Amino acid sequence: MLQPMIRRLDLAPLPSEALALEADCFIVVDLLRATTTIATLFAAGLDHLLVVDDVDRAREAARKSGDLLFGEVGGLPPRGFDHGNSPFEATAAPVAGKGAVLFTTNGTLALCSLAPRGTVLAGALANAGAVASVAAGYERVVLVCAGENRGQRFAGEDFLAAGVIAHRLASLVPEIQLGDAAALAIRIASTPDFEHLVRATNHARALIDLNLAPDIAFALREDTSLTAPAVVASGAGWALLQGALSG
Repeated sequence: MLQPMIRRLDLAPLPSEALALEADCFIVVDLLRATTTIATLFAAGLDHLLVVDDVDRAREAARKSGDLLFGEVGGLPPRGFDHGNSPFEATAAPVAGKGAVLFTTNGTLALCSLAPRGTVLAGALANAGAVASVAAGYERVVLVCAGENRGQRFAGEDFLAAGVIAHRLASLVPEIQLGDAAALAIRIASTPDFEHLVRATNHARALIDLNLAPDIAFALREDTSLTAPAVVASGAGWALLQGALSG
C-alpha cells in the first residue's frame, strides 16, 4: 500500500460531473457490471485490457490484435463477441497471460472519457480494498459513478458501491475531507438493507429479466480481486488498463 496522503474525497454521481472536478485519481465504478468484470478478469490472470467507447471499434481492435473480445449491448454479448460482460462467467474465462478488448454501454465510456485526466482506476465491490489502498496514495480522489444510458442517467447501484469504497478510504484516513455526495454515499452504504437496495435498482431488475441474476450475486461480493486495474495509456475512444496487485 502507498503511504496514505489522501486529503479530499469527492463523488461524482455522473461522469459529466467528474469532468468538472480536479483530482489526482479517479475511480470509475460500474457495479453492474463493467468494473466488476474488469477486476475479475485481472484476478483471473489477464495481462492487459483495451476498453473502448464504440462497439465497432471493439470489433476492429480485437480483429487486429487477436485478443479476446468481451462486452455487451443491452446487457447481452453482441454478434461476434467471444464473451459477454459477465463477471460470473469471467471467473472461468481462459484469460491467463492474454489480452482482451471490452466494450460496454456505460463503464468503458466513463473510463475512456476520464483517461486523460490523471490516474484512473476501475473500482467495484469486488476490489474495494485494493482500489482504496492504491487511491489512498493520492491527495485528491474522485469516485465516479458510470451511470446508465451511456452515462447520462444516475444509477443507484454505482452510488451504493462507491459508498463502500469511500468508507474504506475514510477508514484508512479518518481526517479525510469528504464532499457532500461522498459523505451521503458512506451513510447509505452502511445500511443493513444494502443488498436489497442494489437488487431493487432498475439495472438489477433488467439483468434479472435477462436471466443474469448470478452476475448480481457475484457483484455484491467484496474483495474477490486483489487487483486495482489502472489506465496506463489512452487515446481518442480507447484506454489501456493493466491490473497490478495492490499492497
